[in-house]
Amino acid sequence: MGDVFDDDRYCFVCGEKNPFGLQLEPVGKDGKGTILWTPEKRHQGYTGVVHGGLISALLDEAMAYAGMSVAGFCATAGISIKFMKPVRTGETVRVEAELVERRGPILKLKASAFQGEEEKARATATFVSVRGEKTE
Repeated sequence: MGDVFDDDRYCFVCGEKNPFGLQLEPVGKDGKGTILWTPEKRHQGYTGVVHGGLISALLDEAMAYAGMSVAGFCATAGISIKFMKPVRTGETVRVEAELVERRGPILKLKASAFQGEEEKARATATFVSVRGEKTE
């Protein structure tokens, strides 16, 4: 592998080949990324509350798609997440991300997770462009 990041479609969040993953369909275009997901009981940490690690993964993935839409393959170099309110199971989560700044291979992004119009969590991250390709 070295410093090449190949995509074999087994990503936990979006990989359609991963039978244990979420198999979501993030969208990335023009420096923005979006994800829609309705978590189930099996995704909870506490009763009725989605596990924070899954919300972190969604925020990261939406930012990755936003970054990839302008810079190709990129990887998370650092991420900071703030949880404001519990994300509830059984209610659709909308994650919106956007590119804030780009300096060569370094990208700064931000994202928020919403249920309805209420912001539940937010993140900022630094990504770096990497070499990679889709493999089968």
